[in-house]
Amino acid sequence: MTRAEASRFLGLSSFGATDAGIDDVVRLGYRGWVDWQFTLPQKLHMDHIDQQVNVVSPGLDAWRYATNLRDSFYMQALRGPDQVRQRVVFALSQIFVVSMASNQVVDRSSCHTSFMDMLGRNAFGNFRTLLEEVSTHGMMGVYLSHRANQKEDPVKGSSPDENYAREVMQLFSIGLVQLNDDGTPKRDSAGNTIPTYSNADVSGLAKVFTGWSWVPRDNSNYRFFEDFPPRDIQVQPMVPYEQHHSTSLKSFLGTTISAGTTARPSLRTALDTLFNHANTPAFIGRQLIQRLVTSNPSRAYVSRVSEAFKNNGSGVRGDMKAVIRAILLDDEARLPAKPGDGRQGKVREPILRVTAWARAFEASSKTGEYRIRQTGQIGQSTMEAPSVFNFYRPGFVPPGSAIATAGLVAPELQINTESQVTAYLNFMSNAVERGTGDNNDVSCTYAAEVALASNPTALIDRVDLLLTGQRLSPATRSAMLKAINSVPAASTLQRARTAVLLALCSPEFLVQI
Repeated sequence: MTRAEASRFLGLSSFGATDAGIDDVVRLGYRGWVDWQFTLPQKLHMDHIDQQVNVVSPGLDAWRYATNLRDSFYMQALRGPDQVRQRVVFALSQIFVVSMASNQVVDRSSCHTSFMDMLGRNAFGNFRTLLEEVSTHGMMGVYLSHRANQKEDPVKGSSPDENYAREVMQLFSIGLVQLNDDGTPKRDSAGNTIPTYSNADVSGLAKVFTGWSWVPRDNSNYRFFEDFPPRDIQVQPMVPYEQHHSTSLKSFLGTTISAGTTARPSLRTALDTLFNHANTPAFIGRQLIQRLVTSNPSRAYVSRVSEAFKNNGSGVRGDMKAVIRAILLDDEARLPAKPGDGRQGKVREPILRVTAWARAFEASSKTGEYRIRQTGQIGQSTMEAPSVFNFYRPGFVPPGSAIATAGLVAPELQINTESQVTAYLNFMSNAVERGTGDNNDVSCTYAAEVALASNPTALIDRVDLLLTGQRLSPATRSAMLKAINSVPAASTLQRARTAVLLALCSPEFLVQI
């Protein structure tokens, strides 16, 4: 393969291309590189944060934990060797959303940290295990309110909280409507979509998620209602308290759990039902394709990924490695769009723009902690989605646009407002010139680019390779060349910065194809 092809591949499968990364992909090949990435050990956010923060008592250092978790995210995104794992975790965190926009999350930041590490642990495992660890994690239990969820009480007329039961179906497994294996909706004889579940299914499933809470101190139910147990409790999976679990008949999605069934068998049956549902391969597979490769995958592409989810080649369902291989090694991922094909590609979301810049030009951190932290002004701040529905919806269509007319979607454009376009230009101008983050903690010297400043064409070639996989159009290159030549030849650093900034603002960088 060419270095340009390797760079483009890294733009999809990592947080951005680097010289060393390009060399690795060229040397190992696409599959060889992905398989090598699968062998790399996970680096835990908790280990980094424990080096930064001494937890004196529960909740005392919540803010410091939250900011250090952001630092750890960027440290691993920019410097971590296990790029595929980190990119998949980023994708999973936008499906299984737990957001720092909620004080409930910030106030339990050690618990949130363990949630992110849990996503990393399961990124290359099995989706069934991932679904269970998400469902029993205390942070998700707090965020979607099924921690300390109590069984129905006919006397009081109370029912279990249905929040998680609804979202685990709608967002985490099967979606709202029945799907074909290619991700398209099934339709009835009148041409209408067919719902996957009803309110009765939600109510039945909600009973499964009753009686779960923090690990108890002893055999009592002392921690069932406790809001802030010690940190070592918060990072453990929730456990059932049978006295609070509903043992009445539970019916949902064509499955019935007999009256008298305890919490763990009920949970196992419920999650097996969601995992084995006909919708799950296409629903989850398509979203992962959207987060990693393209907003509008073809039906055939989704079908191939669905098949990998259903069977990894050895009869195993839900093998995440097989799903990731199917996504990243598919022709639609490896081969650039054909001229005039407006279906392929995706808008590069703001966080990935920042990481692509920092990785390409070997950004360093004054503190060694990569304190980028807040990038909300450009439309996306790490782990701070406005709701469980993420920063944007997978089916978002800009109203009245050519995208809508073509029957396509553009999820990332939901956060790409006019004000944020301007904010991004200002943000990157400052980052390229002075650095970004707390006290401009993260910055680039552009040593390799400065060395090419006397040869503007070679300088453009370099930033083109690293940021777009050599996709800059002749018109964009011409405009860049004119701008670079307007800078005095002796101002080599300014020439380098000009080339980098203009590439970062180019449509070829902002839209990955």
